[in-house]
Amino acid sequence: MPGALPTYAVVTPVRDEADHFARTAESIVSQTHRPQQWVVVDDGSTDGTRELAERYAAEHDWIEVIAAGAEHERARGAPIVRAFQRGYGALREQPEVVVKLDGDLFLPAHYFEWVAQTFARDPRAGIVGGVALIPEGGRWLPERGNLLNVNGVAKAYRVACLDDIGGLRPSMGWDGIDEYGARARGWNVRVLTELTLLHYKPRGSKQKPLKARWEEGRGNAYMGYLPSWLLLRAAYRALVEKPPLVGGLVLFAGYAWARLRRLPQVDDAHARAELRAEQRARLAGVFRGRAGHAVGRADGDGPAYWATSPDSR
Repeated sequence: MPGALPTYAVVTPVRDEADHFARTAESIVSQTHRPQQWVVVDDGSTDGTRELAERYAAEHDWIEVIAAGAEHERARGAPIVRAFQRGYGALREQPEVVVKLDGDLFLPAHYFEWVAQTFARDPRAGIVGGVALIPEGGRWLPERGNLLNVNGVAKAYRVACLDDIGGLRPSMGWDGIDEYGARARGWNVRVLTELTLLHYKPRGSKQKPLKARWEEGRGNAYMGYLPSWLLLRAAYRALVEKPPLVGGLVLFAGYAWARLRRLPQVDDAHARAELRAEQRARLAGVFRGRAGHAVGRADGDGPAYWATSPDSR
């Protein structure tokens, strides 16, 4: 195993997370591999979140609380990225890894030690994270999404990779654009399927469902989704989400509206090409009766396996 683990800093955009923030804070304080700095960026909380964060900052000199800045309507994507950028710019020292972390999570004490081990072991690891579980029907279940992608609630970036992709885009879909841009430039995206965290408030839960689907469709258009893949995606969502049909139709309408108006797409042509290549491969897999992926299986070969592998002894 590698020796010294890479340094890292955490940036947490928050807004009205008082019900869950203490869980996240205790998780960070208890990490076996502690961050060199944790910056909490408060985006106009009115429920005491900032005061709670400031109490932790008063107890730990490596925790800092700052304001996000300009006010805005609640949305998904851009405000989160801008708050992250503000927190990243406030770091006192440049770490090797920076983490965008939500404020409504519980992480095991070894979470960032395992993430750091992955960066140390794989020099081309650009983005690393575990699997998020959400409460559903009295059980904790994997949050819906592609296990080939690191969940946006906890994304660790090698700073060199983040610089290479030009940073995060302030738009819906930012947490897909980053990974496709990274893969297109030869960076590895490592999903540690054996490393789980608890996400107490699923993404988009503060928005009305139909507005969230509309924004998601616009975000898919911005990312550069293939029309054929978006149609399949919308049909699937129409079948599995409540109310039936409506969510999928609104998702498709948001996408179609953005494309018909020729709204700008992400400025990273490499990311768009990587995304479309994966979607073409997955479409081919669907029509051949196989759930194929262009980038291979989800990566489960992480620290939990290294501890017992022959080359670790």
